[in-house]
Amino acid sequence: MRVELLFDLEKPSLPADNRAIFVSFLKKTLEQSHEGHFFERYFGGTARKDYSFSIILDKPRYEGERIQLKTPRLKMIFSADDRNRTGLIFSMAFMGMKYKKFPLPEKNAMTLKRIVHVKENVIISNRVMFRTIPGGGLVVRDHSRETNRDKYYVIGEEQFEEKARQSLMRQAMEAGFPKRLAEEIKFHPVSGKKVVSRLYGIMIDVSAITFIVEADSMILQYFYQAGASSRTAIGYGLCSIIEQL
Repeated sequence: MRVELLFDLEKPSLPADNRAIFVSFLKKTLEQSHEGHFFERYFGGTARKDYSFSIILDKPRYEGERIQLKTPRLKMIFSADDRNRTGLIFSMAFMGMKYKKFPLPEKNAMTLKRIVHVKENVIISNRVMFRTIPGGGLVVRDHSRETNRDKYYVIGEEQFEEKARQSLMRQAMEAGFPKRLAEEIKFHPVSGKKVVSRLYGIMIDVSAITFIVEADSMILQYFYQAGASSRTAIGYGLCSIIEQL
């Protein structure tokens, strides 16, 4: 399932560090749907979530801690894996949020005005070229348990290709795919660049990238619907399909 959520803002601006806003919106969406029945399923623990999103802004102009927009509008592209009805659950919940004002910092607010369902591709190949959607990017993260620190790898770095492959492999296994299929995943960067992104008060390196993944078609479908690699549930990893090879 993939939808475009179109919002009107009261003011044409947002905080530069704004991912928490959209995570809060998703939480509020489930709190108000079906008496909050599905909230714990998605926000009650640390299990990997099977959805992703990306925020598209209208000609953003970065001014320190704020982003000024050409018009008071924004779009959220939300995509979810369908195996556990996540897409259906959120689709119904989004309907309940239409025309409701959602407060933002500095006396601003956003209101969901339209929900547009996007036709999805069905992947039948075992080799697909993806491109990250603007507003997000591919996050390749290596977490050290000893130091409790994260190391981020980006396109152009020596270990990027292997670290990305390992990240996709872990994601596939956490999503319930057999280990033997996850271990067959291959990752090939095609082109792209490093982008610095604000995330909860820190700056992280991500890759705005076109890349090829070789894997079982069901795993590729999962990456397409739920986002690829790390931090998908906070607005990274959402991709479009360039070509099935």
